[in-house]
Amino acid sequence: MRVTRRELLGASGALAVSGSGMGRALAATAAAPIVSKIALADGRVWMAAMIEKHGPYLFVVDTGGTVSLIDDGLARSLKLKTDGRSRLRGVGGISEMPWYKAGDVLLGNGIRFPDMMFAGTRANLGKDAAGTFGAGLFTTYDSDLDFEKGEWRAYVDGRPDRDGLRAIKSRFSSSQTGGLRIFADATIGGFAGEFTVDTGAPGEISLDSRATAKSGFWSDDRPYVPMRSRGIGKGSIPSRLICLDRLKLGPFVFERPLLMLREPGNASGSSVDTDGLIGLRTLARLHLSTDVRNRILWAAPNKLALPPNGYGLSGLWVEEDKGGLLVADVGTASPAAVAGLKPGDLILGEAFAPFISRLGGPAGTTLAFDYERNGKRARAEFRLSEYL
Repeated sequence: MRVTRRELLGASGALAVSGSGMGRALAATAAAPIVSKIALADGRVWMAAMIEKHGPYLFVVDTGGTVSLIDDGLARSLKLKTDGRSRLRGVGGISEMPWYKAGDVLLGNGIRFPDMMFAGTRANLGKDAAGTFGAGLFTTYDSDLDFEKGEWRAYVDGRPDRDGLRAIKSRFSSSQTGGLRIFADATIGGFAGEFTVDTGAPGEISLDSRATAKSGFWSDDRPYVPMRSRGIGKGSIPSRLICLDRLKLGPFVFERPLLMLREPGNASGSSVDTDGLIGLRTLARLHLSTDVRNRILWAAPNKLALPPNGYGLSGLWVEEDKGGLLVADVGTASPAAVAGLKPGDLILGEAFAPFISRLGGPAGTTLAFDYERNGKRARAEFRLSEYL
């Protein structure tokens, strides 16, 4: 059963009001799993929580995050105590963040985390998001992420059995700043690598800059959607979205996955840990379960119906320029490329936000506009269409 974000907030708020909000520490003995509701919406996994009797607030479950994050403005409004600072490295570079100590964090099922630490961020975490819960939520105890039922289940005494689940070749790795993250072996289009299991990444799979260079997938002869990667930090990295024949994650095969590539040779886009990320679009099609003692990830297919995977249908990446909108990149074989547009062209008479909205329209939408190249004015017209 799918759970909505509104239902998460309602359940968490009712818990606090009812007086059962005393909760219990996760370390308490429990024969049965402790269950929290999760919601899958807008390319994110959501969970509700109270912070020091305030809320409830919505948090994103981010198994690729080494730490949990909280919106800096919210932390200050709640007058959370600071406890030093942390330097975190992400796609956008290195950011220095304050550590906040929340006296108590209460999940919707009554589990209480005393003195939970958050790194404060001013980055846009997404609509409605107060913060994120990092990898430790999933790897401190044997846990299930059951997207079909909308549940996170924690087995304090260990999961008694894994009937129907299959092991994925994986390892758990700790960091100096946070909980255990999960790395798993996968093969995409003939490239074999090790990937972070990351519910915080909305796509199917991505390669970092170093792995992209090794794979040979970055080629102007291959159809691609131009884009940019963003994350922690202020910067971004030129990236591409391509379609390959299949993705193999352990015993599970996914046909025609969309692979995101970060520009080769870009130091900010290279990871010291893995070759890239297995994202939520892939993971949501599996029931995931952790075996913390043996450090193994288990999984089974679920019957969750996901909406069709989408991408930008124009092939254009544009940036604001004083004289108009600058064409920064044009995807090979895209409608924009067929119409003759090239990087460096200047789109005239268009405002940035409305034009970007038009580029994100449905297949069949016609776009027509004037542009300038080498001082000469011309007219472009094309229809948005799927081309990968």
